[in-house]
Amino acid sequence: MSEAATLDPSLAPDAADATACGVSVVIVTWNSGQPLLDCLESLRANPPSVPWEAIVIDNGSTDGTIARVRAEFPTVRVFENRNNLGLPAANNQGITASRSPFVLISNPDVIYPPGAIDALLELVQRRERAAFAVANLRYPDGTLQTSVGDLPSLRHALLGRRLSGRVASDRCDGMWWHGWAHDEERAVGHGAEACYLVRREAIDEIGLQDERFVLDWEGLEWSRRAWTAGWEVWFCPAATVTHLEGTSRKQVPARTIASTHLGIYLYMRRRARPALRPLLAGALLLRALAALTVAAIEAARARPELSCSPDSNANGPEGLS
Repeated sequence: MSEAATLDPSLAPDAADATACGVSVVIVTWNSGQPLLDCLESLRANPPSVPWEAIVIDNGSTDGTIARVRAEFPTVRVFENRNNLGLPAANNQGITASRSPFVLISNPDVIYPPGAIDALLELVQRRERAAFAVANLRYPDGTLQTSVGDLPSLRHALLGRRLSGRVASDRCDGMWWHGWAHDEERAVGHGAEACYLVRREAIDEIGLQDERFVLDWEGLEWSRRAWTAGWEVWFCPAATVTHLEGTSRKQVPARTIASTHLGIYLYMRRRARPALRPLLAGALLLRALAALTVAAIEAARARPELSCSPDSNANGPEGLS
């Protein structure tokens, strides 16, 4: 465990039941507020059918949410980091502290209906080489949130999620399968990192998440390692959950853009010849600057005082992330 983390002694696991859980739910939070409480309430109301535990890793929040978690969900094991260690490092803390053969990595803004976690468990238990089982994500209004795709090429990475959606087809092709109905259980290159179940046996073989990634692309790199080692990533259409998307990221858009592009570079540099890595870094720097410019324009247009008229468009252009 990192020295930056502290575990509430009253919530520490008892050695006698260290193997009692069937699934451990690991949730990393940073100033997530009410969505985190709603996520935990949905788990309490719709738990898996096997013994389970919930572990919350707080990355230096200042919004008072963790005090409410302790008061309202006393069985949750809480780790508090004094600083924001990044998502992979915090995920690794939760995985290391967990005590189950399966670990559910969850964003704090996911709502679980009845049966969703059981569907993920059923899939990985039935498919013995499944390292990850990816949930079927929906927006709060019930519309589909693209959840899976191929492991990315450099072209896919530079195109980005939003722009790739504009050229989507009904084929399962590209980094994000925007045109696919998400109605079939099938092996995929990778899944969205909001909600996915991981087999501990696979973690023992491929290792924990790469903590250099900070935020974004850590799941892609993990999936690549899994496939390289002979494991598989599967999409589970029956595990439908609601994902609000971006609860913490929207608070720090510039930091999110920077960490995303760092993640792209770390992922792609291993596939580029050393002589081409400076060109890769330069291209990603230009892309990041463009994304920051778009984000600034969107923020300016969203401010009512900067609108030209009451009917001005507050949505702005699409970003590159």
